[in-house]
Amino acid sequence: MTRSLTWLPYFLARLEVTVTVLLCVGGASAASVCSAKDVSRVRKLSDSPQHSYGREGFVHVTVAGAVLHGMTEVEVWLQTFAPSSQTPIHRHLCEEVFVVMKGNGTLLLASDSEKHYPGKPEQFAVVANSTFTIPMNAAHQVWNSHPEEDLQLLVIISRPPIKAFIYDDWFTPHTSARLKFPYFWDAECLKTDLNDTYTFDEL
Repeated sequence: MTRSLTWLPYFLARLEVTVTVLLCVGGASAASVCSAKDVSRVRKLSDSPQHSYGREGFVHVTVAGAVLHGMTEVEVWLQTFAPSSQTPIHRHLCEEVFVVMKGNGTLLLASDSEKHYPGKPEQFAVVANSTFTIPMNAAHQVWNSHPEEDLQLLVIISRPPIKAFIYDDWFTPHTSARLKFPYFWDAECLKTDLNDTYTFDEL
């Protein structure tokens, strides 16, 4: 499930310099978290908008996305999790690849699609300089299991924009999972103004 990446230290150094993205024109106001004034093909990653979307201890950056940048085949995110923070239990109709930039975490994965609910997940430890993949439609959750350090992930998904089904727990029936579409950062991009009261529980 995880494997070492010998090239990752060089990649991390380069990532903080520039990142190549295609930028869209219009579609967001200057007050929006998805404002895209800089339409150059190369821009600094540190200049990209970032937001928590109501999730404590979480920061999301869309490096290249369908709604913001017009991507059609893949979407790339940079996400940072404070200690003890996590994603919801969820699944989606796309493949997902994670690169662990820094920190330590735990992947919970329930890939048995024969059941009527996700069921008890397998646990996998993930560390910096490793990568892991999520099969299409497999319920999963990622935790920052380090007590003091942030967990930072580079995430690549196929078939954007993402459509996610969110579970209350591992034994919630698939038929009771809640569809979130557009997803939080895509929904925010479609707004005309940034709403500071936007909450993660707004499903």
